[in-house]
Amino acid sequence: MPCVRMIDAMSNNLLPKDLAEAFTVPDAIAHGVSRSRLRHRDLTAPFYGTRARGDIDDLPSRLRLLLDALPAHAFIAGPTAALAWALPLPLPVERMAREVVCIGVPARQNRIRRPGVRGRALQLDPEDVTLRHGLRVTTPERTWVDLSEELSLPRLVAVTDRLLREYVTRHDLDRAHERAGRRKPGRLRRERALGLGDARSESPKESELRVIFHEAHLPRPDLNVDITDRGRFVARVDMLFREARLVVEYQGDYHRDPEQWRRDEMRRAELESLGYRVTYVTAADLLDPEQLVSRIRRLLALA
Repeated sequence: MPCVRMIDAMSNNLLPKDLAEAFTVPDAIAHGVSRSRLRHRDLTAPFYGTRARGDIDDLPSRLRLLLDALPAHAFIAGPTAALAWALPLPLPVERMAREVVCIGVPARQNRIRRPGVRGRALQLDPEDVTLRHGLRVTTPERTWVDLSEELSLPRLVAVTDRLLREYVTRHDLDRAHERAGRRKPGRLRRERALGLGDARSESPKESELRVIFHEAHLPRPDLNVDITDRGRFVARVDMLFREARLVVEYQGDYHRDPEQWRRDEMRRAELESLGYRVTYVTAADLLDPEQLVSRIRRLLALA
């Protein structure tokens, strides 16, 4: 084994110094590297037609390498484009988007077919593709259109909220929706997400919770409201049913930290001393929306 490692190290040194850590096969050949050397086991093949001197863990580097090996008209699309824009995705969709990269091409071109790639031929305009950190990727609004085919309404609303808060206007999304046309799948879901989207929402779970309340025909709560007492800041609450003075807070896993729990309880006590009622919602509640809605209805009725 030590002998093999020594041979590997010596072979690795034979690669041209000006060759990047990760490179395409044509680039290596242009640098004078033989095909037999490219088959050596000290090199990995992240994608067909590419090689690397080791594992490539970070997604931007993998995407950059893949695009270097593809035709110039190829671009990052779908859920993988959502990752490039840091949009919230369900965990299973996020994992798949990392493991099997979604690559698009214009409709008139042959879609990309190779291991580790999900190829799509998309009907789009040139303005639907832009550069993000040097990578060719669908624009935020076009990515939203494509995601509407795959995500549920609550998840799409979470994406819509993030886009409205950080990247685009409602007019941008409406225009992208209309340009996609009536034959593009997800049209009804996009229309509903546009109606529910709210830039004030600050987390995907808040967005999902808001959709559950809307579907149950509950009053629409105010989002991320600052509560004060005679000019003194008390708390910023996730949701407030103002007339009922009911505060709804989503509690993620980080609230399990003992110090965070103590701060939460002090905050709750302060709010209750001012006449507000506070109820917490967790991921378990989202798995049983009917029971959650019944609880909120009862609390609203108490007002």
